[in-house]
Amino acid sequence: MVRPREVPRSAPTPTLPTTADAETDKPVLLYRDTNAWCPYCERVTFALAEKDVPYDSVLIDLRDKPAWYKEIIPTALTPAARINGELVWESMDILQRLEREFTEFPLLPSDAALREEAEAVMGASETLGGAGFRFVAGGSLATRPDDEKPGPASEEVLAEMQSAFEEQLGLFEQQLTKHEGPFILGEFSLVDIVYAPALERLAANLPVMRGFKLRDHPDYPHTAGWFKALDERPAYQKVKSDDTTHNQVFKKIFGVPLAAAPAGSPAQMAARKEAAAKIAANRTAVVNDLLKNSGIVRGRSNQYGNTLRAVNGYPMEPSPAAVAAVEYALRRLCSWLLHGTTGPRHPDLEAAALGSAALVFFAGRASSPRDLSAAACSQLREGCWQLLKDMY
Repeated sequence: MVRPREVPRSAPTPTLPTTADAETDKPVLLYRDTNAWCPYCERVTFALAEKDVPYDSVLIDLRDKPAWYKEIIPTALTPAARINGELVWESMDILQRLEREFTEFPLLPSDAALREEAEAVMGASETLGGAGFRFVAGGSLATRPDDEKPGPASEEVLAEMQSAFEEQLGLFEQQLTKHEGPFILGEFSLVDIVYAPALERLAANLPVMRGFKLRDHPDYPHTAGWFKALDERPAYQKVKSDDTTHNQVFKKIFGVPLAAAPAGSPAQMAARKEAAAKIAANRTAVVNDLLKNSGIVRGRSNQYGNTLRAVNGYPMEPSPAAVAAVEYALRRLCSWLLHGTTGPRHPDLEAAALGSAALVFFAGRASSPRDLSAAACSQLREGCWQLLKDMY
């Protein structure tokens, strides 16, 4: 649905203008975040999709919340919803109200004992998610890159955070063994909806930022089965995001860098060192090649194959800034090859763009055995793509 002058400009559900007097003829009017990144909003949209409840939504920019929204919602947070005309906020309260109001597709068990278990397990969801995100962030999620707070957590502190998360994950794994079926209560329920957004994000963030593979970790096979069963729900496919988006959002908002590349086997490390050494030994030739042939510097060849230095009188020699930008990207690449970390991003966006163009070309330009051994060539390409993911 295309909506001129609205952000985002398309959405899978009918969306009303962001005004205080937005009206709907549907039973639910949902106030959610503009980009649909909020995990608590995802809980609600997941439940609405599972229960097949028609709704309209009003988008709230979390960085510039309208004054009227802060007046009607005491927390000023998303989500909030008008359910059959009554205003409700806090995701858990909204979920419980939806369950009471729309009974055609129940998401909580009717059995009293099982329902009591469901309430207790849902109450523990924040503990698991909180431990996981502290491990990802290396501290409180309130930390921002521009805050005057301590730097990255030490290895010792990270190990403690990982241990705390694994303790909670072990309890989740144990819960999944209590009932027949892949879901938390055996059959799919509101409990799975409550856990899904946080674990979805952790499954994306942990491998990239902490080298911890949550979806297929051998110590947590029932958790892996839960993820697989969840992905088979059509409603979940409508509301979930992808891993790359989650990682980009997390890095941008919380400033968490990529984890160091795994050390790998001795043969792999030797291949990386070979690639870095070849770049260093041929730095000038590599830089010139990337500048002249990647499209960063426009030029054309004459009939003898010699590159002309100007086109239509416009000089085609690379500027010192362009040379510096490409060299900076290559230093970051060598850092990844030798140490598994990329080093700081270039602060200038134009330089970052030039570096990106050079790395894209370099990944396709490198050839084996012309330039490098097969193993070194593979590692060089992998390094280029890792840097491209972390360029901005």
